[in-house]
Amino acid sequence: MSQQDNIRSFIVSELSFTGKPQDLTDDYPLLESEVVDSLGILKLVTFLETNMNIDIDDEDLIPDHFATIADIVNLVEAKKSA
Repeated sequence: MSQQDNIRSFIVSELSFTGKPQDLTDDYPLLESEVVDSLGILKLVTFLETNMNIDIDDEDLIPDHFATIADIVNLVEAKKSA
């Protein structure tokens, strides 16, 4: 399963996405659509740190990193390559 699919699955099962999983594309606006809020970001951070073996620092907690699944994957890849 790809990183995108892992993140998508987490969002569908643990956060407030009420649509169909296939509608949750890599560029779906998570923050604008209120799928992810401040508590959701904290849940996502915990999920990412645990499942992707990365550490997300306080300075990484900006909306641009959590706006879409693609943005989250970019953050994960940047943290893994650091």
